[in-house]
Amino acid sequence: WTQGPGMPASTSTTLSSQRGDWRRRARAARAGAEPAAATTPDVAPTVPACAASPLCVHERGPSREWWGDDRSLEARLPQLLKEGRAEVARTLLLSKAEPAHGVTLFYLGVCAGILEGEAAAVDPYEASIAAMPGLGIAYGNLVRAYLARQRTGDLERALVLAKTLASSQPEAAEPQYVVGVVLMQLRRFSDAAGAYEATLRLDAAHHGAHVNGVHCLQQLPPDDEVARRRLEAVARGGVAAGLWANWMQRPPHLVKRLTSRPWWDKGEFAWCALLEEQYPQIRDEVLRLRRKPASFTPVGGRAAHDHTLVAAGEWREYPLFGNGQKYAENCARCPVTAGTMERVSAAIGLAMAGGGETLFSTLRPGTHLRPHCGSTNTRLTAHLGIVIPPGCSIRAGNEWREWREGEVLVFDDSWEHEVRHRGGEDRVVLLINFWHPELAEHERRIELDTWGYQPI
Repeated sequence: WTQGPGMPASTSTTLSSQRGDWRRRARAARAGAEPAAATTPDVAPTVPACAASPLCVHERGPSREWWGDDRSLEARLPQLLKEGRAEVARTLLLSKAEPAHGVTLFYLGVCAGILEGEAAAVDPYEASIAAMPGLGIAYGNLVRAYLARQRTGDLERALVLAKTLASSQPEAAEPQYVVGVVLMQLRRFSDAAGAYEATLRLDAAHHGAHVNGVHCLQQLPPDDEVARRRLEAVARGGVAAGLWANWMQRPPHLVKRLTSRPWWDKGEFAWCALLEEQYPQIRDEVLRLRRKPASFTPVGGRAAHDHTLVAAGEWREYPLFGNGQKYAENCARCPVTAGTMERVSAAIGLAMAGGGETLFSTLRPGTHLRPHCGSTNTRLTAHLGIVIPPGCSIRAGNEWREWREGEVLVFDDSWEHEVRHRGGEDRVVLLINFWHPELAEHERRIELDTWGYQPI
C-alpha cells in the first residue's frame, strides 16, 4: 500500500517502561471509546513524521511541555530522527522528556518503528493519542503500525482510526485514501473503491487512488454493470490526469514511449516460429506431465494475488522459469520445451529479472478469468496453444480471439484482458512473458515505480 502524507515511515521498538507506564495507557485507550477527532492534524505531504515536529495541533495537552527542563529537545528530536539516529533520540526521550506527555509517547513510537519495525510501534502510538487526542499525526502512524502488525482485530482498529482522521479533514485527499487502503486490506472492495473515488474527487491526479481504485472494482463480480461503469469512470479519470493513454490500458507502471496495442503480430518475433516448429514435441511433454495431475499446482501459490483473477473455475500451472530462477526439476521433465525457451533471451532475461515467467497454464472447463490489466507495459505475453478444445477464447482490449493448437498468440497484458473457457476439457497453453522489443538491453531491469501499489 502507498505510504501517504501523514503516514510516515515510523518503524518500531519494544520500549522500556522505566519512564512511565505507556503500555497501561495504550490498553486503556483500546478498551475505551473511539479517539476524538484531531483538531488541526499535521499531514505534511512531503516530510516524514520522524523529521517534523508533531505539534502542529493547537492543543498542548498537559500544562508542562513535553521536553521537560530541556527545550532543546524540541529541535534536536526531529533532527536526530531525520538523521536516522533513533537510538540516541530514544535515550534522550527516556532520560529527559515528560514520560506521560502525548508528544513524548509519539516520538517513542517513531523510535520504536525505526529500530524494531512498524508493528512494534502500536502501543506507544495508542498511548500517545490516549494522552493527547488531538495529535492527528499519530493517528496516521498508528494506522500504518496496525497494518504492519495485523493481529486479530488490528485491521478493524486501523479502520476506526483512519475514518477518524478522514472525518477530521474532510477536504484532504490523503486521509480518504488511507481509509481505502484499510478497506482494501479487509477485502471490502466496493467500500474501498468508494474511498478511492472520494479521494479522486479531492485530488483528481492521485495515482494510488486510480490504481487501487480500478484494482478493487475489478474484484467485484464481472457481470456487475454498476461496478463496470465505476471502473471505467475511474480509469478515464486516470487518462484525463495523464496517468494512462487509454482507459483499457491501466497498469500501475506505464512507459508511455513504448509502442502499445492489445494484439501483436507473431511474425515480429522470430522465436515464435521456433516454438511452432517444436510444438509436436512440446505437446508430447505436456501430455506426459498431465498423466500426473498433481504436477500442476493452483495458481496463486507463488504469486498470491493471481488467484483473485479467477472469477469461476480452476486455474493451474507448471512453472519452468520465473521469480528469478529456473525450476530445474520441472525443466528436466520437459527438456525440449526448456531447451527451446532458453534460446529466447527476451523471455529468459525477464524471468531471471523477476518480472515475468514461462509456464504451462491449464484451465478447467467453466473457468473465467476476470477482466484485468497486468502490472506493466514493459513486457508482452505469448501463448502457444497446446491442448485447445472448442469454446476457449481470450479478449485483449475489445477484440476476442481463440487459440489454435500449435500456433502462437501475442498480446500486451497491460491492456485489459480476460479469458473464458466454455469447452468440455482442459485447455493448456505455454505462457511466456518477454521484454517489450523497444526496450534496449540496458533498460531491461526491474525498477518499477508503482506508487506503492501492491495487489492483494
